[in-house]
Formats: sequence, structure tokens, C-alpha cells
Amino acid sequence: MVKEQMQTDGLKVPKQKDVPRQRSPSPSLPSAEIPSFLPPNPSADYEAREKAMKDKFRKFWMSSLAEGFKEDLEEIRKEPNLGPSKLALLIDSLAAGADIFTSSASASGIDMNEVDVVMGE
Repeated sequence: MVKEQMQTDGLKVPKQKDVPRQRSPSPSLPSAEIPSFLPPNPSADYEAREKAMKDKFRKFWMSSLAEGFKEDLEEIRKEPNLGPSKLALLIDSLAAGADIFTSSASASGIDMNEVDVVMGE
């Protein structure tokens, strides 16, 4: 309902009486299936293969580090205050680098197994 027109900056804008607008029916939203971020329930065989692959990769990782940083590790070995606890901490810290590689399907759905790629399997 147009009652009168207001003038704003040279434009004529119709002024409407405060009448509640009738709500238009909206279609219902389609249900969207949300993918789970949790891995599927693995079988015992899958878990065993996964653990074996991670162990094999960890050995590969540690040997690659030892070979690549041979001279640095030799210097560290000569440190007089390198006791068993510090040596264990160093080994655990170096081994933790292997954990950054994924060994299962990613959340994006792309089945990219980085450990398999590195190990050539």
C-alpha cells in the first residue's frame, strides 16, 4: 500500500504503512549427509598391517636420519654430559619426526598414504 511518497536526494521513494508482511513458504532444506571424520572400524588384520608399516617406516626414517646427519650425530655422541636419559630423549625426538607422515586415508577423502608412497608400496 503506497500512502505517500518521500523525497530523498532527489529520488521519490514510496512510503508504506506499517503492515506486517505475509511470510512466504520456503522449501525445506535438503538433508545433507555429513561425512564422519573418524576412521572406519578397522579389522584386526588392518591394524596389524598398519602397525607393521609404521614400524618399517620408523626404521627407514631413523636410518635416513643417521645417514644424513652422521657427522652431527657423531659430534653429539662425543658430548661429555650425554647420559642415557638425554640419549633416550634425543632418539625419541628424532623418531617423532616419522609421526608427521600419514599412513591412512585423509579426511578430504583422497586416499593418499604418505608412508606407502615413501616406502614404495
